[in-house]
Amino acid sequence: MGYTALYREWRPQNFYDIVGQEHITTTVKNQILNDRIAHAYLFCGTRGTGKTTTAKVFAKALNCLDLHDGEPCNKCEMCKKINEGLAIDVTELDAASNNGVDKIRDIIDDVKYPPQEGRYKVYIMDEVHMLSTGAVNAFLKTLEEPPKNVIFILATTDPQKLPITILSRCQRFDFKRINNNEIIGRLRKIVDDQNALADDKSLSLIARVSDGAMRDALSILDQAISMGNGAVEYDVLVSMLGLVTNDHLFSLTNSVIQRNVEKSISIIDEVVYAGKDIYLFIKDLISHYRNILMAKVTNNPEEVLDMSEENIALIKGQAAKIRAEEIMRYIRILQEAESNAKLSKQARLYLELAIIKMCKVEYDTSNEVILSRLNKLEEGLRNGSLKVVSTAQAETTVSSTKEGTTRQVNKQVKTPITRNLTNNENSKVTLNDIQRAWKDILERIKARRKMIVYAAMVTGKPIECKNGVLIIQYEDLYKFNKERLEKPENKVVIQEVLAELFREDIKILFEVEEPSSNEKSMEDMLIESLGADMVDILDE
Repeated sequence: MGYTALYREWRPQNFYDIVGQEHITTTVKNQILNDRIAHAYLFCGTRGTGKTTTAKVFAKALNCLDLHDGEPCNKCEMCKKINEGLAIDVTELDAASNNGVDKIRDIIDDVKYPPQEGRYKVYIMDEVHMLSTGAVNAFLKTLEEPPKNVIFILATTDPQKLPITILSRCQRFDFKRINNNEIIGRLRKIVDDQNALADDKSLSLIARVSDGAMRDALSILDQAISMGNGAVEYDVLVSMLGLVTNDHLFSLTNSVIQRNVEKSISIIDEVVYAGKDIYLFIKDLISHYRNILMAKVTNNPEEVLDMSEENIALIKGQAAKIRAEEIMRYIRILQEAESNAKLSKQARLYLELAIIKMCKVEYDTSNEVILSRLNKLEEGLRNGSLKVVSTAQAETTVSSTKEGTTRQVNKQVKTPITRNLTNNENSKVTLNDIQRAWKDILERIKARRKMIVYAAMVTGKPIECKNGVLIIQYEDLYKFNKERLEKPENKVVIQEVLAELFREDIKILFEVEEPSSNEKSMEDMLIESLGADMVDILDE
């Protein structure tokens, strides 16, 4: 006889061997012992959790000639026939490939006849959600009132696709994902029986990758034993699965904390050249930041983190260096990258873009970033300082008296901006031209996907255009946008758009509107409107 895969060789033969589903096996055994057997069952759960296996054991227990405490003996004639797939009264049907009305009609005709060998005729229908609408409608009456000694066991990985008419006619049992400790225990038993070598670290990795599916875990173990010629080595297992080690995850996280883009990209290069799956790496990175978040917001992360004490200590160290809202921002960015990478072959590109956004907060205009900046303002207020920094070079100290109280306020005096650029006296572009085309200018910048430039331009207004020089003015409230647009790379974008529209080179100046003498300072307005404990102005 040829080789049998481990998941088939080690398929449980009784309820006791079914791992992680005690809430189901106990109920089913009690029903058998108390003769409270229902006519239809629905087994729901993700792949590899034991739905079909439980159905087969259940069929054996119903027809076993020597039942012991609800467990099949696996020695009598009926048990042997069911194990070998030769029992006339136990029918297995794959609804994915037999989903038509004709097949259901055959079953309806067959249930009319009594059991030939056992006490019950059992029909096990796998992936029942794949049945066609016609097949479901034809099956409903038989499922609701089957003949005596006929039991239907329906299994599905997608119960939400089943019509309510099916759900209401069955006793539903939900199979849960098997936890890692139970999977590891089962793997250890199999490894010892196979005379193979495997350390706990390797088995733990297999359990984690299998994601609660015992069948997946056994398949991976089978492949690993073959690859290692009887020995399961951690490094070989990582290479086989295309996974990344914790070292890569911790190193990349540290470089993001340091805002070091070059180092981060270099680590991604190492992962790529090592032949790792980038999509899986993104998922692992999300899990890593989830662990950091748990260490940040819980008092006892050991209770929620399934990892070694050494790794938990490293996780705590990284958590101490990052704000909770920053961690959530990172997770959001990585989830977006994961979604894009799943539908594209450019997984590396999406990961690199995500890392750049994580390192450079100015490239991210999401709500989380705004919240982070507000939190910085609050912390600055708790420290008792308000810092107002302008773009001008000169500073003076102004003394003012208000209602008998004197306070010293350091203000930076805005000096007039020098407008002596090299003019183009032949320019025909006027302020009216700019104002009429302003919306078009903004849309063209937006179309280039220069969202930072676009957002900064929206808050400004053109006030003068003479001799090829355009002056854009900002209120004092939006002076940070002026500073942003004065960066050469952003200024070039605007000049290119203007050149496209007006067919000539136009120079740009940005200035901040001078407040009137009667106007209150920025500091006073913020304090009056929000309160002294809610305001901080920082130089980003």
